[in-house]
Amino acid sequence: RVQDIEKLKDRICRILPSNTRCAMAHGQMPAKALEKTMAEFLLGRIDILFCTQIVESGIDIPNVNTIIVNQAHTFGLSDLHQLRGRVGRFNRSAHAYFMIPKEEALDTDARKRLKAIQESSFLGAGFNIAMEDLEIRGAGNLLGIEQHGFISAVGFDLYCRLLREAISSFRKVIQTNA
Repeated sequence: RVQDIEKLKDRICRILPSNTRCAMAHGQMPAKALEKTMAEFLLGRIDILFCTQIVESGIDIPNVNTIIVNQAHTFGLSDLHQLRGRVGRFNRSAHAYFMIPKEEALDTDARKRLKAIQESSFLGAGFNIAMEDLEIRGAGNLLGIEQHGFISAVGFDLYCRLLREAISSFRKVIQTNA
């Protein structure tokens, strides 16, 4: 959340030792300022970087060993998995903390996402994460305009069989018209 990232940075950095170098980065910053901040972080001149989800998009900084995701219950499962993957690169041990408000009741899907990310923390867990995400959100309608579907209404196996049949029929139509 860009609107309160600076306030969060200031609040946390006030309680850290005075020589801790803190900075923030987000997509609404001017490109030059963002580039300068990221370069400083890459060079190790910044100890703690407070940022939005921009780090999810493949930034590879081997020395980073800890990530704290605030309001983790608001993220999708694949987002959480991508964010967790930003630390512990190469031979580095790492920690990922997913923070949720203590007093806020989580909806069922948020609980499922957080449980799935906690249980799938092993190397190569991406497939498990994808399958759990499929179960939580649904498979969607590949040939329609809807953003997500109701795979639970027919089950994953039947959905896949129906999809195979539809693709097979479509291929026959294309071959006939070719």
